[in-house]
Amino acid sequence: MEHRDFIIVGAGVSGLLTALALGKEGKDVLVLEKANYLGGVCRSYNVDGYQVDTGPHIITRVAHGPLKILMDKYFDILPNFIPHGKYYVILNNRVKPFPWNLKDWVSFDLIPQIDRLYLMKTLFSISYIFNTGEDISKKSVGDVVGNNLSESTIRFLNCMSYFMTGAPMNKTPVERFIDAEHYKTKSRGLLDKIYNILMKEGAQDQVYPKGGLRSFITSILSSIPEKKVDIRTEEEVIKIYDNEKTIETTKNEYSYNTLIYSGFASDIPRLVDNTLSPRYITSLSKLHKVNILTIWLGLNKKIFKRNGSEIWVDCNPHTWVVPVSNYDSSLAPKGKQLVGFAFRLPDKFNENKEKKRALDAIYG
Repeated sequence: MEHRDFIIVGAGVSGLLTALALGKEGKDVLVLEKANYLGGVCRSYNVDGYQVDTGPHIITRVAHGPLKILMDKYFDILPNFIPHGKYYVILNNRVKPFPWNLKDWVSFDLIPQIDRLYLMKTLFSISYIFNTGEDISKKSVGDVVGNNLSESTIRFLNCMSYFMTGAPMNKTPVERFIDAEHYKTKSRGLLDKIYNILMKEGAQDQVYPKGGLRSFITSILSSIPEKKVDIRTEEEVIKIYDNEKTIETTKNEYSYNTLIYSGFASDIPRLVDNTLSPRYITSLSKLHKVNILTIWLGLNKKIFKRNGSEIWVDCNPHTWVVPVSNYDSSLAPKGKQLVGFAFRLPDKFNENKEKKRALDAIYG
């Protein structure tokens, strides 16, 4: 039986970054990945002269966040990031940049003024709820805003909730809308979160990697010390024996000092051998995977000219539009444009039916 200091289950971005950090710290690491590729959902592939990603991705918090720390400390080759630009909201056949602060929110007239004032009042009311000691994490956006908003405002909030969490606003925790960006401040109070919403200038630390997602994964892999990190694909972990500190895969058995699981959390009860508490198993059983459909269009000319992406609130299903070749023209043949359209799929869906709905939303 092979023994390793650290074993990482899963070679998605988080698993690879963990392997990079541990390897650079001199640890002996084994990474096990059941698929025949690395990067998880962050991959790129070529189609008829275009380079498409596994869904449109914008990388966030690169200026001050955890990724910035990892890149500064461990990357030998840094990715070349292009600023994302603005998020343009299309609602009621009108277009406005997403309102990141109080000034922008006041002038965000895609939704009625009375709704804007009500939502601002509600935001401040959250501070009172917090000060009473109530656990704000258990409240959804729907719980907080109530049922007295206009239909267009509800569509807007539902659309944003779907793209942030994969769920409608009545199932989206309100804390996801009050993003503290803790790494920018030593204080983690709710008032700091609210201040951040009122005063921040926008998505200034959100980027797209030049060369597509492939280039980001390449930067990670090129920085991993080969003598310290062993990555094995097409080897699925089928059982974890925590008490014995051993694991069983489709090809081998291993012992370890430390195991880091970087797969789907909902799969843990199936893998771990009777060491989880019933409460934890119940909690994991409530997690669900969100399915996203992406349609990539190669356009004969540049149609999407805005500096950023678009959020189509009026579409059914709601649509996030990312013209990736605007960030890197090499992703499309000369003179053409590559655009990704992302849609959140229902829990139970027919693939062909959803493809038709998505195409109808694009061309409708």
